Amino acid sequence: MGIAIVGLDGQVLDLNPALCRMFGLEGTLDQPRPMSDFVHPDDMVDVVERLKRLVNGGEPDAVRMEMRLVRVDSRVLWVHVTASRVLGEDGSPSHITGLVEDVSDRHRLWSRLQEASFADQLTRLPNQAVADQWLQRAFADGGPSRVGVCALDLDGFHAISDELGPQVGDRLLLGVAGRLHLAAGHHVVCRTGDDEFAVLVADPAGSSDVSRLADRLQAALATPFQIDGHTLVVSASVGVAETATTCGSAAELLRAADVARGWARALGGGRRVIFDPERDNAEAARFSLVSGLRGAIDRGEFRLVFQPLVRLADGRVSGAEALVRWQHPEQGVVGPGRFIELAEHSGAIVPLGRWVLEAACEQAASWWRELGDDAPFVSVNVSPLQLTEPSWVHEVTSVLTATGLPAHLLQLEITEQAVLGDELVVLDALGALRRAGVRIALDDFGTGYSSLAWLRRLPVHGLKIDGSFIDGLRNPAADPTDTSIVAALVELGHALGLEVTAEWVETAVQAQRLAELGCDLGQGRWFGDAGPGEWVPELSRRSIGR
Repeated sequence: MGIAIVGLDGQVLDLNPALCRMFGLEGTLDQPRPMSDFVHPDDMVDVVERLKRLVNGGEPDAVRMEMRLVRVDSRVLWVHVTASRVLGEDGSPSHITGLVEDVSDRHRLWSRLQEASFADQLTRLPNQAVADQWLQRAFADGGPSRVGVCALDLDGFHAISDELGPQVGDRLLLGVAGRLHLAAGHHVVCRTGDDEFAVLVADPAGSSDVSRLADRLQAALATPFQIDGHTLVVSASVGVAETATTCGSAAELLRAADVARGWARALGGGRRVIFDPERDNAEAARFSLVSGLRGAIDRGEFRLVFQPLVRLADGRVSGAEALVRWQHPEQGVVGPGRFIELAEHSGAIVPLGRWVLEAACEQAASWWRELGDDAPFVSVNVSPLQLTEPSWVHEVTSVLTATGLPAHLLQLEITEQAVLGDELVVLDALGALRRAGVRIALDDFGTGYSSLAWLRRLPVHGLKIDGSFIDGLRNPAADPTDTSIVAALVELGHALGLEVTAEWVETAVQAQRLAELGCDLGQGRWFGDAGPGEWVPELSRRSIGR
């Protein structure tokens, strides 16, 4: 522990041997010397002010300071000083004593820790903490009027690092950091993740200005890197976001850039994508739907409506297709086009499909009890995921038993894609259902790649011609190509002994032309929109669409 005696005039009067060694002095202090010979110039004013207050009673009897001292060889020491006021016989201050502890090692450690918290240890670029602080200041009063962010993700970096080793990966990151720094010019480049970087732009002219910067960053990475004999080609997925600092926040801007970067990755990488608020809102709505799908079944938010399948020869209702609707508590009635694909991706389609089957069969059973042999069948769409469920056939037969619906009054609609997934499993399931008496229809026929040999193997009762072909028949001057296609599909279906249904029938002209072509059933707005199941028996008692 060093000890110093300092006069009230600021002269250093004496140093103990330990403090002399700290300063690099040989022997003892030979004469008084001013504090400025020992105190770092940047700390001098503060030290003098603190000691004045100590002498004048403006501080307690002792004051503690952390400061820098300068050795005789010009090296700087960080020290902790406890300065005490010493009173003379008359009770007035006579001098100051200082206990000096060398904390240079501790301070160097603290400095390294502080540097580590704000600088990436590999590239020495500012890190995520610096990016956050920079953006926070940008959105504060006195900051730039607009700010932009380019968020980059190196495509395929982890594959390179895994194959060639972390040392090659680190050298690649160093090379990328250097090129980005040069391409960014005066803009701030930060490393924000393992293979992620961000470039912060103050006062851009607009999103196009930030986009041009993103293009320069991508161009900078276009030249292959030569590392340890390896030629490495990397690209970057870049998300671009830009906004006025008078609205929004730093967190929202960073999120926008990150979302846009995710869109760029989803496109295959090597792209630059600008954040689109409308697209983001749509995806947020989609996420909300996905989150609520499974619970919606338990909460009873789904309901069925039924669209008639009408015999074109006499206008009588032969069946009705069950169509599911979601009565969403916030978004109102949501059509299947918005949630069926989400349900398939999330796996919720299996419990949802089970509910649709049960509800549709229960409704059709009520028609059968009311109409007897004249009751229409109910047609239910089946997802490819349902078809491959091991228990699916048992579920269908169990529902028929539980509801009392005769098997021939249930039709299951499948698509070609559903069969192609796991053909053997699906064909076995469909065969078992056909043997049980359930009707099977191939939906959207004509849009896939079915061969006649493949079609003959399917245990189906009917085909539903895709509406895109029927659309060409809506006008008096029918499209000759569509007319020929529909005629050929009808003839093909009949040649295989199948019932043929035309979808999207919306005009009397279409209905008449389809009847002339020999099509069996029609479905579409010409025969009525989908409605509640209670309407179907009344529709079955009369001809419609004629």
